[in-house]
Amino acid sequence: MKKPSAYDLTQIALSTALLAVSSIVVLPIGVIPITLQVFFFLFIPALLGPLKGLMTIILYIIMGLIGLPVFAGGSGGIGSIMSPSFGYIIGALIVALIVGKGLLKHRNKLQTLGIMSIGLAALYAIGMSYQYVIMTVFLDTPISFMSILSVNFSVFLPIDLLKMVLAVGLYDRLYKLPFTRRIDKL
Repeated sequence: MKKPSAYDLTQIALSTALLAVSSIVVLPIGVIPITLQVFFFLFIPALLGPLKGLMTIILYIIMGLIGLPVFAGGSGGIGSIMSPSFGYIIGALIVALIVGKGLLKHRNKLQTLGIMSIGLAALYAIGMSYQYVIMTVFLDTPISFMSILSVNFSVFLPIDLLKMVLAVGLYDRLYKLPFTRRIDKL
């Protein structure tokens, strides 16, 4: 495996900053807020590849857990682990691998949409499972998994599908520009 260059590390740092900024603006709906994070969870590994995408998410998680206000709404700290929405941040690790590996080679828009759909499905599976466990076991909030499923699919999924379509469009558009040929997908 190639050692990341200063250029690679700069891309990771800038992508992490972009991800942190995307979580500042929040539309609070219940225990899971709406942010632009999902867009960047899909877009960053598509552009940078699985390794740099994963390193971006890991750096983002570390920054949040040590107390920097990078999670949704400017939250942060080790206590964030007990937030019902933290499962989606954990799920972003898997999304980085799925989307990054799936798009190591450029695909057409439909294939890119399919790969990102698989990533979004994984994000939802991990996020909703984590939310259920945290709420029922640790926060002692009785809620059925069907309620979580219903809210996520009726409220969040349409918005996240729109973010995914926008991520596909931006990725496809940027991929055609000369500077993207210089991005080594690690």
